[in-house]
Amino acid sequence: MTPRVALRLGIVVAVAAALLVVGVTSERGLWWRLLTFTYQANLLAAGYYLCTLVWPRADARAGLRGAVVLYVVMAGLVWNLFLTGHSMGYTVANLLLHVVVPALALCDWVLVGHGEAPMAARLSWWQPVAWLVFPAAYLALALLVLNNAGRRAPYFFLDPASVGAAAVAVNVAALAAGVLALGYALLAVGGVKRSEV
Repeated sequence: MTPRVALRLGIVVAVAAALLVVGVTSERGLWWRLLTFTYQANLLAAGYYLCTLVWPRADARAGLRGAVVLYVVMAGLVWNLFLTGHSMGYTVANLLLHVVVPALALCDWVLVGHGEAPMAARLSWWQPVAWLVFPAAYLALALLVLNNAGRRAPYFFLDPASVGAAAVAVNVAALAAGVLALGYALLAVGGVKRSEV
């Protein structure tokens, strides 16, 4: 089994296992969790990597691959840095979705693709900006829909009732800057591949 197949199969299995565990053990059920960015990003990652295993030509979409890696790594970083005290801690599902999947996706980004066209040749400077579209759409869902539909945003730092509107604005700006910086860091790692291939 090649590293590409092992890493991607590991991501798909980890996401499926986390969903199964939550579906079987959670009192609130799986559907509530699907409102969170973490679950949406991990489902996107599992779907993308499964497609690349079935149809290897899907790998040619370096921009989509970068977005998937960015989203799961961002979800993992935010949860590990800011949310472990606001959740049930390192349960099996949390460990899989916030540690294992981001680590495997990052390893895949760094290690897979050396024999193909250079990653940097398939990535453009504007792509990290475009990668902000999904987090921005999620933000709109959290702020405009969930908060106004009587459900608080799944993340306390996006809930004006919990932290105040000014704090939410600061948190959104900090998150946007962090996501953009992380996107350009991934692009830089892609740039390293250009000299290695």
